[in-house]
Amino acid sequence: MALVFPETIYAAGQPPLGVGYLAASILRECPGVEPVILDRSFERNPRQALLRDVREGRYDLLGISLVTPHLGMMKELALAAKQARPDTLVVVGGPHATMLPEETLAIPGVDIVCEGEGERTLVELLHAGGNPRGIAGMVYRGEDQSIVREPRRKEYEDLDLLPLPARQLYDMEDYLTHWYSMDTVRPGMRGTSVLATRGCPYSCTFCQPTISTMFGNKLRKRDPVKIVDEIEEIRDRFRLEAFMFEDSTFILDHAWVRRICRELIDRKIGLIWCCNVRVDLASYELLRDMKEAGLRKVNMGVESGSNRILCDVYDKGTTTEMVRKCLADCKQLGLKVQGYFMLGAPSETRREMQETIRLAADEPFDDAVFDIATPFPGTKLYQMSSQNIVLPFEEFDCFQRTVYNHAGELSPQEVADLKRRAYWLFYLHPRRFLHTISNILAPKGWGRLLLKVRRV
Repeated sequence: MALVFPETIYAAGQPPLGVGYLAASILRECPGVEPVILDRSFERNPRQALLRDVREGRYDLLGISLVTPHLGMMKELALAAKQARPDTLVVVGGPHATMLPEETLAIPGVDIVCEGEGERTLVELLHAGGNPRGIAGMVYRGEDQSIVREPRRKEYEDLDLLPLPARQLYDMEDYLTHWYSMDTVRPGMRGTSVLATRGCPYSCTFCQPTISTMFGNKLRKRDPVKIVDEIEEIRDRFRLEAFMFEDSTFILDHAWVRRICRELIDRKIGLIWCCNVRVDLASYELLRDMKEAGLRKVNMGVESGSNRILCDVYDKGTTTEMVRKCLADCKQLGLKVQGYFMLGAPSETRREMQETIRLAADEPFDDAVFDIATPFPGTKLYQMSSQNIVLPFEEFDCFQRTVYNHAGELSPQEVADLKRRAYWLFYLHPRRFLHTISNILAPKGWGRLLLKVRRV
């Protein structure tokens, strides 16, 4: 059997840990089953390479992890699998399939949709010889071709019962070589990502209720000792210098974060790291304690320079004043800061987008990512703006194009032009220009730059 991560355009240095968790569960609980992970992100032509893998592999089961921008590739892979071996069981999971199970099941070649967390569901499907009947989390066609939707599977209460991602099934050297999450700290470090939580209690319209449907609205946390066990193990196996907590709401529970920090310090792990932060959760005292444990960079979800957009459109629960306060605390502690920004939200004006660009360029951020606001299916953002969406799901691309027909102030092309201008203004700003050049000239810096430029 094979598990597919169908990224064919925007390769990055973070391995697809979700697929790794699935593979690890199968290896532990299904003796005799040897899953492979098909991931051709760094090939010259990843689309052709993936299709070739599927056709030549003639797998009995093909599991595809699906987010909306990968929909077109998923359709090609499902058909290729059936053409190579008609009895291949094609199972599709992930956020897109979970939010649109019946629509996903209607795609030619798809046999089963797996809703929500898939580790236990996929293991039970393998134990049942591919028969989904009675397995929680499965959506499939019955004998009369009607759609059968089994009850949703409850989320794992104890994440520590899951095996660690099967990183041995990736080409980890590719990911280590292209990892650029901490280039603003020191270019070219060997690093990778770790997941410590699942779930999110917040209501941001661009993520919810998709995240809660996938993982629940309660933050479930792993044992700090086991988290640091994993970090120590991958440090030694891959000769790491750094790592990233990839969790979107890592610092919600300050006491738990401090326990992780204490483990890192007491065990002399000796790595530096970064994580994502919400500006309303990141106190100076917490950031100080995290720095003592190796924190050197934070990734800050800013989203917009307009409080109206943050409140009325994104329901973010933060303000630009909170952003500036958190940024000042980080700078006082000597931390690098990367900001995440979005342009082109429903009803957003040119002035409001320019406020976002000015906030990014003029404040002391060290790095930035500018996305185009994209209403992925099932999110509140999609529900509130679906009447203005003019592109099919296959063309959703938060890096390159807006899905909206902005009949008012800005056209789709103008939004894309503003996004490109934002990057130029940010990285050619006098305070960043020399650092930008030094990153490009660093070992392997040109290759990492090319990965980033694809998103501009």
